[in-house]
Amino acid sequence: MNSLEGSKTDAKLSNGDIATNATHQQSIDTLGFDYASIDVCFEPVVAAGTNSAVAVALKLQQGDTTSSYSDVSGFVGGTSFTIPTPSDTNSTSVVRFNVDMRGKKRYLNVYATPNAASPVVSVARLGKPEEAPIAAAAAGVDVFVSG
Repeated sequence: MNSLEGSKTDAKLSNGDIATNATHQQSIDTLGFDYASIDVCFEPVVAAGTNSAVAVALKLQQGDTTSSYSDVSGFVGGTSFTIPTPSDTNSTSVVRFNVDMRGKKRYLNVYATPNAASPVVSVARLGKPEEAPIAAAAAGVDVFVSG
């Protein structure tokens, strides 16, 4: 089996533009998985041409529940890594968080505040499962298509 076939997807698309005073958040339950790869995507027009980063806040948090989170060391934009600055208005900016879940808490939270009002999308792919999902719904998708 391809290792990606045993993964689970969890995605969140913002409903319209996220304002500069609002935050896109995605809570991810990692129970049963040892690894997470999370892409956070920002629309191309965000801060383009202004030499400004695509987000004023971008970080990954963890918690034992979905009601209280703390920052994950090494995953805080502006401190642990540089938040990207778009080079033009045609390129989507994507930041990927690759997380070894061993020693981490059960829930992860993507926290992203864009620099300019725009849609934000985050997609988590959970891997290294204790037991691979065999049904589409258990894998977090509507349909499996393999070839």
